Amino acid sequence: MKRRTFLLAGGASALGLFAGGAGWRIGGVWWNQSVGDGWQILSDREVEIATAIAEAMFPGDALGMPSGADVGVVETLDEYLVAIPTTKANMLRLLLHAIDEMAVGSDLSMRRFHNRPHDERVEILNAWDDSGLTVRREAFEALKLVMSMGYCESAKVLDAAGIDYECGSVE
Repeated sequence: MKRRTFLLAGGASALGLFAGGAGWRIGGVWWNQSVGDGWQILSDREVEIATAIAEAMFPGDALGMPSGADVGVVETLDEYLVAIPTTKANMLRLLLHAIDEMAVGSDLSMRRFHNRPHDERVEILNAWDDSGLTVRREAFEALKLVMSMGYCESAKVLDAAGIDYECGSVE
């Protein structure tokens, strides 16, 4: 066997293993998870990941602003995913898993996103937000928008910010 043929066969094999592994991970593990107790569409693992993202995006502060995990951001995400077309909802759910598992390869710690300390989670989300890959950045922006709506529309957040707002009332 010639050297060039050997290298080509080795590269094709590695690519095939990577594609097969990614296909198994997406189709076999992420795609068809059971709905968690008390949720409409999110699995228990997706709730863990979404909660970790909400805490990193909206950590709360000493001045009284609540954490994103404490004001129903994950519940808003769950309600939103039920209301949109199934394919789009599944893509956002896959994004949760991608954020969680791609954190493993981001450094040598080998920990998933939801198991990392707050400062590392913020760094990872900033990398998604500032990514040079347009698809990655825009997918994250879609998730960020939904979670931001859940946070900014929370009565607890509005009260903590000193905003007197009642939805639908005209004075």
